Amino acid sequence: MRKQTILLVTTIVFALLLCGAVSAEDSQGGEITVQDTGSGGNSSDLPSIAIVSSYPNNVITVNNVSTDPEISSKLNVTAYSGRTVDNLTSDSYNLGNYDIIVLENLIASVIDTVRPTVLEARNNGAYVIAIGDSTAAYNLHNVNLQDPQYSNITQYFQYPSAANFKQLLLFLGVNFCNITATVQAPVTRPLEGIYHPDAPEIYSNLTDYLAWYTSTSASHYTYNSSNPTVGIITSKYTDMDRDSPLINALIRSFESNNVNVIVGTYVSANRNSINYFIKDGVSFVDALIVISMGATLNSQNQSLGIEDLKKLNVPVINGIRLFNSNVSAWEESSIGVPTSELYQIAYAESDGIIEPIVISAKETNPATGKQFNQPIDYQIAWLTDRTISWMNLRRKANWEKKIVITYYSEGGGKANVGADIDYYLDTPASLAKLLVALKERGYNVGDGTLPTASELATLMAQIGSNVGTWAPGELEKRVQNGNVILIPESLYMQWFSELSADKQAEMIEQWGLGPGKIMVYENATGKYIVIPKIQYGNILLVPEPVWGWLQDNSTLYNTGTLPPTHNCLAFYFWMNKVYHADAIFSIFSIVELMPGKQVGLSAHDWGAILLQDMPIIHVLPMDAEGIFDRRRANMLIVDFMTPILIPSGLYGDLADLDQDISLYNSAVDNTLKIKYKEDIINKTKSLGIDQILNVNLDDITNNTSLFETFLGLLKTYLQDLKTTYMPYGSHTLGETPNGTDPLNGTALVAMVEAMLGNEYKDEVAAVNPAEGITTALLSEVLINNLTPESAQNKVLGIVSAEITKYLNLALNYASRIADCNCEITRILDALEGKYVLPGKNGDPVRNPDALPTGRNLYTFDSRIVPTENAWDAGVELAKQLVNEQLQKTGSYPQKVAFVLWSVETSRHQGIMESEIFYLLGVKLVRDSKGRVKDVELIDSETLGRPRIDVVITVSGLYRDMYSDLVKLLDKAVRLAAQANDTTSYPNYVKQHSEAIYQSLLSEGYSEDEARSLSMSRVFSEPPGAYTPGIQEVIPASDTWNSTDEVADVYLERMSYVYGNDGWGQKSSSLFEKVLNGVEICEFSRSSNVYGVLDHPMVAAYLGGLGMAIAKVSGKYPELYINNLRESGDYRIETLNQFFNRDLLTRYLNPTWISGMQGHGQDGTRYMDTFVEDLWMWQVTTPGLVTEDTWNRVYETYILDKNNLGMKEFFDSNPYAKQSMLARMVETIRKGYWNPSAEVKTELINEFIQSVNEYGVTCCHHTCGNLVLNQMMVTGSSLSMEQLQQYVAAFASATGQNLNLGTPGSTPQSGSTPTSTGASSSVGASSGSQPATESGSQSESQSASESAQTAGSDGSSKTYEVSSKSSSAPESSMPIVAILGVIILVGLVGFGYFRGAIFKK
Repeated sequence: MRKQTILLVTTIVFALLLCGAVSAEDSQGGEITVQDTGSGGNSSDLPSIAIVSSYPNNVITVNNVSTDPEISSKLNVTAYSGRTVDNLTSDSYNLGNYDIIVLENLIASVIDTVRPTVLEARNNGAYVIAIGDSTAAYNLHNVNLQDPQYSNITQYFQYPSAANFKQLLLFLGVNFCNITATVQAPVTRPLEGIYHPDAPEIYSNLTDYLAWYTSTSASHYTYNSSNPTVGIITSKYTDMDRDSPLINALIRSFESNNVNVIVGTYVSANRNSINYFIKDGVSFVDALIVISMGATLNSQNQSLGIEDLKKLNVPVINGIRLFNSNVSAWEESSIGVPTSELYQIAYAESDGIIEPIVISAKETNPATGKQFNQPIDYQIAWLTDRTISWMNLRRKANWEKKIVITYYSEGGGKANVGADIDYYLDTPASLAKLLVALKERGYNVGDGTLPTASELATLMAQIGSNVGTWAPGELEKRVQNGNVILIPESLYMQWFSELSADKQAEMIEQWGLGPGKIMVYENATGKYIVIPKIQYGNILLVPEPVWGWLQDNSTLYNTGTLPPTHNCLAFYFWMNKVYHADAIFSIFSIVELMPGKQVGLSAHDWGAILLQDMPIIHVLPMDAEGIFDRRRANMLIVDFMTPILIPSGLYGDLADLDQDISLYNSAVDNTLKIKYKEDIINKTKSLGIDQILNVNLDDITNNTSLFETFLGLLKTYLQDLKTTYMPYGSHTLGETPNGTDPLNGTALVAMVEAMLGNEYKDEVAAVNPAEGITTALLSEVLINNLTPESAQNKVLGIVSAEITKYLNLALNYASRIADCNCEITRILDALEGKYVLPGKNGDPVRNPDALPTGRNLYTFDSRIVPTENAWDAGVELAKQLVNEQLQKTGSYPQKVAFVLWSVETSRHQGIMESEIFYLLGVKLVRDSKGRVKDVELIDSETLGRPRIDVVITVSGLYRDMYSDLVKLLDKAVRLAAQANDTTSYPNYVKQHSEAIYQSLLSEGYSEDEARSLSMSRVFSEPPGAYTPGIQEVIPASDTWNSTDEVADVYLERMSYVYGNDGWGQKSSSLFEKVLNGVEICEFSRSSNVYGVLDHPMVAAYLGGLGMAIAKVSGKYPELYINNLRESGDYRIETLNQFFNRDLLTRYLNPTWISGMQGHGQDGTRYMDTFVEDLWMWQVTTPGLVTEDTWNRVYETYILDKNNLGMKEFFDSNPYAKQSMLARMVETIRKGYWNPSAEVKTELINEFIQSVNEYGVTCCHHTCGNLVLNQMMVTGSSLSMEQLQQYVAAFASATGQNLNLGTPGSTPQSGSTPTSTGASSSVGASSGSQPATESGSQSESQSASESAQTAGSDGSSKTYEVSSKSSSAPESSMPIVAILGVIILVGLVGFGYFRGAIFKK
């Protein structure tokens, strides 16, 4: 009965529904009308109009108007959103049947997408109208808006409103579709001028606006001439429903802070736009905010826009309105400004606009459905505060300004104080010059004598450097000497309490409760955070706080992000809240490295919390990129010139070898030839060149034909060394080669000759190929001031038009170099709130247009990367790599790994990326502007080889700055992995992805997750982190025993996946699977300044990648460098070749050393860093650094084989020498170098004597490594008195006691580090390998005893040394116990893996 009832009710309901449907049909005249917009017009016979617009509100308004009976009865109208390709619906691709199509202000990618369907419609007879010059430039239109009868069309769009759009539609219908209607003219209103929400009108000039603004009224803020005035530039007032909420919020924010406001429009076509902000020929505003418009300020002629900003000569701030994101999406995003909108920041940077601050996002008005710019209150407040500070710099007297100057002192210690090492900036000399210039500009620099460069260098090292946590005694000594700022714990904790709860928790989790341990001094009155200082009047020189990596082991091995230390937070809060700094001038800063949004900080991010409202001006070398510093720390960048670049030349045995080859070739007597041949072979072997060139000398010694073929190869190699450019010394701000020439007039010539390149040399060689002619010509023109023609007559005897062209270019380059003397002037301009002109970045040799320096450095719009030239070069490199591997191994490489750096891409503009794309068998798709918009597969038959798999590791900076490229690379891999190739060539991408997929399934991943992850190939650090970590772990060599431990840090730190399916997902297991089987790793070097030994990050990223691959696969990959230094001569070289070229042309080269000696203390830092970086490569890359490498370093720097006065030179910075000595001894201790007992003892003795004479350096590996210091004592042959003095100095600095024991008793071998055991094809087979186990136990035992003594004497720190430094001694554990443990572990493991199949 119940079932029957249900059936009955169901039948009745169905019948009623059916009746309703029939009734509905009757009401429509018997049929249902369905609007089919997807078919390109409605099904009725009415004329159809499609409008594709980039303005969402116009789309809404038009679609609303289209329902007006007066319109819908005559026309079928549909408006489509065409802001981006993502906005396009399937309907908007099918416009073929429309009668009229209007395209309004569309970007290139959208135009390219709709072009086919628009052309189809046009061929079908449609009228196509283009609104906006950029849209019209694509020539899709066939209606001429310049025709007077159609002029109203543009005006309807200029004044968008429901009334005007209704009349527009009627106008189109009447003029193109023969409908009958009365059409009204456009209703106009002011679109340009000066706006204020309280004003009765929009004013056409500043005079009229000020007449209203100065009138006293309770209804509005009244202009006050005593207050600063800010200008705000916006676009036309076409859509005030959208724009006024943001503009009004800005006005209210500034006026509430007693700032006058002028809001004016800037229109490219109106050359008077800038006059809204000018009165009586000078700027009326103290700063300018440009509300971003998605283009350069003057979109038609950028240089005119820059000229307008020069007229104002005030700071220009970037107020970013997000075009597509809403507020909550932006707040929740770790990226910040979306990838699709990064172009608007790049445009602003190229105009010299600074401080990218997001101030609004898009929201929708629920009542109207229209979008508007929703102001973000706290962002506007932050922008207001920072703008006011910039205006104060402009208005305040220099004498009253307080300037903080920060410099590099990372890690703690006296050896390496100055600038980040890859800046090549002589910081003491630069700051000494800056202090003089500040005095001349009227700043208060005190009454005393200003320091010389060498005096300032000494002060910075001895009293102005940070102190590590391992040296509490050294910190106490600083406090007692009095040159410090002491921040009481109570004051700091008050500041700390002002942070939000989540920020407090971040810091406590990483650094413990405040005030922490870093730079904290304690006495009877309490704890104090210590800031070292050097002060001259109102100018405060201070070391930037340490990042914190080395300060304790939990931080050292941290695999996440690091918030600021308590020391760092206290530092910035004190500068602002107590010192009231007006600005920071930064030689070095860690603000940009703090966790937070990748692009465009939130006021709640750490960078903003630290900086608060303090302007920060930062210097960068001209071939840096500056993106990171500008977008993550709001820095105004002033760039400076690279050091002088000169050919390295040949010296010593290299010069002799070159001469021997010439003598051999010219000798007639066979006896002489045999003698020269022996000399050549012996020198080649002693220099290690046979291994660099991969030549077996035994095979050619007795074969004259093979030997002479080898001579050609050797001669070419020596010529390459001779002509390789090297930095000659470091750079001092404001100094140029023609102004201060350390090479007696030849530095400028050498620099300009490098800039002219091989083309110049080829032209001269065609006339006279003799060596030295090119230099002689330039010397006559640049030094002796002859005309190009006169110089040629003197040197060549003839005049060549082509050579004249190059000599005139040389004069231009020399003038550009001379103009670099303005660097300090531009810094001072910035400190006075003036506009600093923008300038492109670049190596002066590869890109001379990057000169002159002293400009606000910017890089290119990332949408052009890879450029077309870069694509061609990348394809050639990919072919070169594949062909070399085919010749070498007989097979194609299956998997190649790459390291991508942001700064490298900014230099080579996408060559590495292009190589990756082409290896995958993928090509670029460009829009009509030449910008990269997509990728697509290359047909396998066309490719003609397998698709080669890749692994892409990117730096944190690359991940943030080129996120669009990361996603494009990820897409390319996925295309290749899913390619349905039908040829006989294998697809290694697909094969490896399938294997990874099956492996992930077996681990419990879902099919979708496994499939997505199996095609992931892009890895980096966790979001908000910016290093692989091992650059700190490797120098702390007392904290690890095995290279596997170091590799594990790299694997953990770099195992975050990035791509289209996820951003920053951690997967160590996946990373290991992807790395397994990598045969080749590549990195690039694109600058003549930098190599692989001048910064530890090269070894950390490339060497770290190699050691990680060795750990997971058991075989070390081949490492290569893409040598992109010389345009047009790009080539792939083994790391061994590139590394040894650096070694021979720079670090062992007397000329390079002499150049550094000319910079005193600063020059020592590059030598110290070189030794540290050598150690980095030693650990990461087996076989690259050999016993002979260390021997030659010892001979060059310690024994002074070149008689350069090295001992006296190091007196300018004995701490750098101590650091070098300690690292060399530590290399011995760890078993990587095995010199004679005499050499070891000599190194130890010299270290101890230096400490006794100059005091401790106290960097981590000198003071922080207790085991090493114990080895110093027991391995020395010095007197007991000298050793006691050393032990006392060490104890005084660290609070740790060393065991004197019996001097000289330390065994000769170091403890044995454990390697991965992987074979290596990187370096020579005779490379330095870890020592055997002999002696390691006794040394460790003595150190352990010392550590126990140190821990039992009441000191605050105890070291457990033996577990870290000894090899595994013979175990005394009973065999039964061992078996028991094995069984127990086996049972646990069985249970774990059994359970693992149920887990992901």
